[in-house]
Amino acid sequence: MKPIEQKIEALLLYKNEPVRYEWLAKTLNISANEIKKIVADMQQNHYSDRGIQLVMNEDGVSLMTASIATPIIEKIIKSQEHKELSKQALETLAIIVYKKKVTKPEIDDIRGVNSIFILRNLLIRGLITKKQNLLDKRSPLYIPTHDLLSHLGISEVSAMPGFEDVQKKLNDLEDQFLEDQHDTEPIIVGEGE
Repeated sequence: MKPIEQKIEALLLYKNEPVRYEWLAKTLNISANEIKKIVADMQQNHYSDRGIQLVMNEDGVSLMTASIATPIIEKIIKSQEHKELSKQALETLAIIVYKKKVTKPEIDDIRGVNSIFILRNLLIRGLITKKQNLLDKRSPLYIPTHDLLSHLGISEVSAMPGFEDVQKKLNDLEDQFLEDQHDTEPIIVGEGE
């Protein structure tokens, strides 16, 4: 392992939480793009078959226990947070994972029901997190956490089975919905009566 990789690993262990690429870049005095390249290389060459894994997303990176250890760790923890998820929670979680980042109204539209209690449960369990939505500050984005990716045994969302197919279908549905909304003429109440 190269000295820069050792420093990144040490910082991740020290922080013991997801770390933003920008923070690593500032701390190590290199560019965020270079950090991303180094971390991707570390993930591929040093963490593919170990008890810990390097988990990456758009914003940052963290060290987590490998999925092979999940059953042992769950036996040790044995808390309410680790009970089975309901069908509705799994459905909501799948939407968040496959969309990568999604608002509550979008989740509600896809599911056809209010998802507030399920989202709260997933947040409490640490499977998802909220991120500020720069396009609409009233409606945060829900994104999968490093813990969820680690539990699923993947290092990035795009490693999910059928990810590209699901992305295409979701985008097609969204485009069709927007097109249908555009074609619908507004009803004006009070005119012509």
